[in-house]
Amino acid sequence: MFTQPHLHPAWRALRLVLPALLAVAIALVLLLPGSASTDVLRQSGSSKSATQHTVLTVEPKHPGKKLALGAVGLSIEAKELATQDLSASHRSLVALMRLLGPGVLRIGGGSVDYSWWTGNDEPAPVWATSVVTPSDLATLDRLLAETGWKVILGINLGQFDPTRAANEAGAAQHIFGSRLLGFEIGNEPDDYGKLVIKLRPSSYSPGNYLEELAAYGAAMRATTPRINLYGPDLSSQTWLSTIASSKSTSFAAITQHYYPTTYSLAKGGCKATPVPTALELLSPQVRELENVTLQTLVRVGEIAHSKTRISETNATGSCDTDGGPETSPVFASALWSLDWALRATSAGVVGLNFHGYFGHCAPYTASPICAESYAAESKGRVSARPEFYGLLAARQLEGGQFIPIHITEPGTMNDLTAYATTHPHGEVTVAIDNLATEGPTFIVLKVPGYDRATGERLVGPATSATSGVTYGQGSINEAGSLRSTGTGLRKVGHAFHLELAPASAIVIRLHK
Repeated sequence: MFTQPHLHPAWRALRLVLPALLAVAIALVLLLPGSASTDVLRQSGSSKSATQHTVLTVEPKHPGKKLALGAVGLSIEAKELATQDLSASHRSLVALMRLLGPGVLRIGGGSVDYSWWTGNDEPAPVWATSVVTPSDLATLDRLLAETGWKVILGINLGQFDPTRAANEAGAAQHIFGSRLLGFEIGNEPDDYGKLVIKLRPSSYSPGNYLEELAAYGAAMRATTPRINLYGPDLSSQTWLSTIASSKSTSFAAITQHYYPTTYSLAKGGCKATPVPTALELLSPQVRELENVTLQTLVRVGEIAHSKTRISETNATGSCDTDGGPETSPVFASALWSLDWALRATSAGVVGLNFHGYFGHCAPYTASPICAESYAAESKGRVSARPEFYGLLAARQLEGGQFIPIHITEPGTMNDLTAYATTHPHGEVTVAIDNLATEGPTFIVLKVPGYDRATGERLVGPATSATSGVTYGQGSINEAGSLRSTGTGLRKVGHAFHLELAPASAIVIRLHK
């Protein structure tokens, strides 16, 4: 037990008057012009900084680009077609897809170029890592019918075989009908010639790709005339301008992949690079790179007179593993995905497909939906990971048109992003994403002509949290359902006032 030491009476008296002496000394210092102590107080004191507000002004009368229903979609590996992961009997998967959709499911990834299609039970070649049959496509079709989703189906280009591709296209058109949006030919053909992939010679060029694409297109349209092709499904933008400028291409949408952070382990042809952190994922530098990517993609779309789509994306890509330990299975991915989905679509991209697996996912896998164990996968039980909540928040703005929203900040803070859409029935939806990891943000929201507002907050225990995420005060249960609750916002004068915690977001619905 701690006890105070005995003090001499003189020291005891000094202790009583010391606080007063210090107060007088501080007051004298603060009166000195240019005092360093005054500067410290101005930077850290609460009397001024607490009253500073970030002002958001929305202009509902100037609608622009449309954010279509289903713009926020998903992507999975082609090898999952040959599993039971896509069964409509998996009720949690159906529920989660309904909650996020109806959307667009893209089937592709690196496994598409090692997927063997057969309509008559032929033996698979040695290179095949999965075998896909009409029965597998019928299983997927039942899932699509149950959830209202549509599909973009990847076709193997890595193992060149236009005749087999035409046969698969005919079967897919017959099975899916109107639920089939189109086909992607190959996955990241710009990497085919790299040492890690080795699907083509190192000299493989955009011209070689276009020749092969033309052969596939001719063969597929000979059996299935009215089909849409999506592509070139590239890993980078190096080939984009050349392909978009070619008069021989006619894509329903120009597609590209994008991962804002990347790394790899020292394995095979992969060179070890640093593992990205959550702070890196949420940094302004990442958003700047995203803007550059979007500007190039939209410009290429204009050259090709085509829509554009990010057909495969997620927080972190790697040469030799899935996702990143500090960026993929954590709450930071929810904040990033909310901003990225709305950043891309407000720039003119028609949709994004967030990549992952519906089956078992490893701890670091970048997947919005997956089974937490092999046992869960065998029972068809999948769960919503933190990123799913960010996609769900972004989905709330679908069906409207983007409208201008201006941010006036008291300082140089650039970690707050905001997007707004107006809907045909007059409702305005605003998403505000606070990507800063320290300090709350006090917001004044001005939306002329709107008197009522409710907000659903997206929060997590920490950016590194893998559980405990909520949207609208609710969490998604084992059945894949969510009960969210909006809370009213306080209106003072002509504006709504709210406080937004660091590393959190809110979706606000406004009514007249």
